[in-house]
Amino acid sequence: MTFLTRGDLAKAAGKPGQGALLFAGSPAEYGMALTEAEVAAMQALSRRSLEAAGLGKSDRVLFAVAQDGSPAVGLLAQAAAGVAGSVAVTSPRGRLRLLSTIRALKPNMLVTTPCGAADFLARLYLEFNVDPVELDLTKIVLVGEIASPGVRKRLAKEFEADLSELYCDPVFGAALAARRGSGWSVADEGTLALGALASDEIVAEGVAGEGELLLRAGDTVIRTGQVIKGDAGDAGLFNHTVGEHVLARGQFVSLPLLRRQLALIDGVARWTLTVDRGDRTFDRESLVANPMWKGRIQQAVVAATPLHVDIKTELISPDAAGPKDSVVDLRGHHLGVARDKAR
Repeated sequence: MTFLTRGDLAKAAGKPGQGALLFAGSPAEYGMALTEAEVAAMQALSRRSLEAAGLGKSDRVLFAVAQDGSPAVGLLAQAAAGVAGSVAVTSPRGRLRLLSTIRALKPNMLVTTPCGAADFLARLYLEFNVDPVELDLTKIVLVGEIASPGVRKRLAKEFEADLSELYCDPVFGAALAARRGSGWSVADEGTLALGALASDEIVAEGVAGEGELLLRAGDTVIRTGQVIKGDAGDAGLFNHTVGEHVLARGQFVSLPLLRRQLALIDGVARWTLTVDRGDRTFDRESLVANPMWKGRIQQAVVAATPLHVDIKTELISPDAAGPKDSVVDLRGHHLGVARDKAR
């Protein structure tokens, strides 16, 4: 039995055959050539996992997950298309764009990352003044990240939605397991196993226990770099990562690729990659200090008038007395908005 890391895949991948689909890794450090039958098998597994996550024939699904050039999102969308009433794919970047897409397509199921969903929820309240329930998202499927504690319960409560999770392998992006409730359902028990970190050894079949998640393909075992340690709980199927790829916001940062890029810059003797979850709890104070929010105000003003308007923001209490909008003319020309109160 051969154990491979993601870094070994480039050496192990053979020359693509006629009609083979080349799956690029994320980031694109390697390519895995798959036959039509192998792609169909991954779609079948993904379809089974999507159904276990709650996907039904009447669902209108919107995928808002990272599209980094790999066909993984397309694979999931095609798998969902074999079951759902309709399927759409959009970029997770741009919360206003996501809101517009939801309003236009009216999906009832949203597939996104935990961080993306929590960020979207915060902006609905603080920036867009939209009640999440108004969007009629009755099902939310989380995928691609180690979730923050409590995020599943909060999303379920705020959207009044059925929360479920998918596990997609980091090599091909196929959905291999799902959780809807308390336990994980694996589409095919023979595809996943748990391995020891320090030795090429399978310690358990399936996903019950502790160890590194392994992908099994015949006599080949691929280390995912995703680790179950203790009770993962709300974090997802795994709650840690290990190796040369660091997971952050649903994206893998490749340390070998980072090394190669930084080595091209003269004078870089050493470096440290520091990863922090950050303050993803948006409140009014953090929103006012956000330059992106101020920039959005600027663009809104530009759309309304050709005049240049300087934008200044300050934090006020939501209960503060006073009008929502007003005009102050320091020149003394404009008498006011209401004629009966003009001075």
